Amino acid sequence: MEITTENAHLQGESISKKEQELITQLVNIRKEQNQELPFENLDGYEVPPRTQFSMLKKPALTFKLSKMEFNCAAVRLFKGITQILPVVNRAKKRLAAIPCQEEESASVEWSRLKKDVYVSKTITSVDFVERIFELMGWDRTCRYKILGRLAQTERGLILVFDFTEAIMFAPKPVEYIDKVTGLTKKRQVKYYPDEYKYKIGKSYNDYVAFHQQSLFENLEEYTDTTVAATPTAPLLDKGENNE
Repeated sequence: MEITTENAHLQGESISKKEQELITQLVNIRKEQNQELPFENLDGYEVPPRTQFSMLKKPALTFKLSKMEFNCAAVRLFKGITQILPVVNRAKKRLAAIPCQEEESASVEWSRLKKDVYVSKTITSVDFVERIFELMGWDRTCRYKILGRLAQTERGLILVFDFTEAIMFAPKPVEYIDKVTGLTKKRQVKYYPDEYKYKIGKSYNDYVAFHQQSLFENLEEYTDTTVAATPTAPLLDKGENNE
């Protein structure tokens, strides 16, 4: 394998001029000695969940009692599309957002045009959101956020959200003392899925395998969210006071 400075660049990141010079020197030395850079076996490595990094520019879906909302990053992926068909795979615990026309009978408005810019729109659906909370056993006092991924289907590109990857946000921020300033501050408490409790993330091999399998989504396993089913349970549990 030919060694070039391009191999030293990390995708989406930049390096300083000094680092560039050091890498170039290393590459030149290796070339002179006719040596290749050491090979690193990625077995045993773990990939931290993307939810542990900035989520501002990534498509996301948020659930809270009786409401759901896609963020602007999700809306921008399908610029000009104001309607989606939300379908749920209860077996795999996923929701797919399929871009569609307003004329489609089960369409839901997820965005609107505001001052020449498409912005996200809060979707209110007491029964549907309650079903999701019930399916996942979620705490109705908390807020849940899920990052989405693009997938190809027989209907074209869609967004898929895996409920099992949801982050739970506590109902209220907690106070803490800033060790530097000594001031009392507040911060939002969030909880990650239990599968990450004793590890950093998925194994690299599992990550690669899932990525390859997730490029195409089979919609035959999904259910139209407008289809009637058994009556939903009350939004408030006995003795529970939700605001």
